[in-house]
Amino acid sequence: MKILEENIHLNKLKLQLETVEDLYFASLLVDIGDLVTAWTTRQIKLERIDGTERGERVRVKVTVKVKKVEFQRFSDSLRILGLIVEAPEWLEAKGSHHTLGLKPGDEIEITKNHLMKHHERVLRIASAKARAVGLISVDVDEIAVGLIRPQGLEVLSCISLPRPNKEGSLKSQVKTALEKALPSTIEMLKSRGVESLILLSPQLLQDIALECLKNFKVSVKRVEVPEGGLAGFYELLRRDELKTVFEEAALTTPKNALTEFLEHFFKNSDKIAIGLEEVSFALAAKAVKKLLILDEALLSDDRMQILSLLEKASETAEDVIVIPPDLEGAEILKKTNGIAALLYFGIKNLK
Repeated sequence: MKILEENIHLNKLKLQLETVEDLYFASLLVDIGDLVTAWTTRQIKLERIDGTERGERVRVKVTVKVKKVEFQRFSDSLRILGLIVEAPEWLEAKGSHHTLGLKPGDEIEITKNHLMKHHERVLRIASAKARAVGLISVDVDEIAVGLIRPQGLEVLSCISLPRPNKEGSLKSQVKTALEKALPSTIEMLKSRGVESLILLSPQLLQDIALECLKNFKVSVKRVEVPEGGLAGFYELLRRDELKTVFEEAALTTPKNALTEFLEHFFKNSDKIAIGLEEVSFALAAKAVKKLLILDEALLSDDRMQILSLLEKASETAEDVIVIPPDLEGAEILKKTNGIAALLYFGIKNLK
């Protein structure tokens, strides 16, 4: 994402959406009540003697007051629904409903009521060119293909392989199956801009898989896991030693915050607040060090319920961190309205 203009005093942003990931970031930046300006298409109404008739669609620049933000995880489009507040007079469209369908390459202007800390963090990550990391996870009977992206783990495909039989060579049977399956999987990743990938597999299959990948002219980092396939993906998400992977996909900060949260959670520590009520009380007591918010909460219809907490956190907390749902520990946040906090001090005795 390219930041073309950032006016903190006017709470105004002008952004160039460059990648599919930028649509995800934009969905976290746009809130209900914001004004969003973009180029769009609108159908002209033609007045006839026998009534109004719909004419051709024309490309125009309009501003809508946002009523709803629709974004499907890992999709290539972002829909912003609202009422038109600015448009060419000849269009006669002010006050009518309109949907802005945004895609990579589009330029948008956002005027907000308030730029909060989580907005600033999203902008920093998006403008740092966070990118997807390709994954191929191999086992004797399965290949899983996926991406680690800022919005979490995307599983692109899961391909069953014929199980090796006892009579033949394990190496030759697995190699034959991989040579047949890998071309389409590599093409799938290259079509999404992946130039290097991580190979996950048990030690027994590492050399076989690497030999099969030599013909595809891609940079490969090998990682040994106890089990390949889909299980290999989730093993990777649990590990801490592959810092560069998470840094490229802008997942280092949320992963570290979740790890710290889990350490306190399983110790029944008083240094965390869980759920809307506890977090609200902790914010009022100025006890919140870091606010953790599941991105699903921001992308859901409940978004408005947590905006007031985010505004308070923007004024008092050290940081506000948006958490993708695939990271280990995120399932706990799903049970707590998608919100929790790491605290400077305990709050139970203050109640």
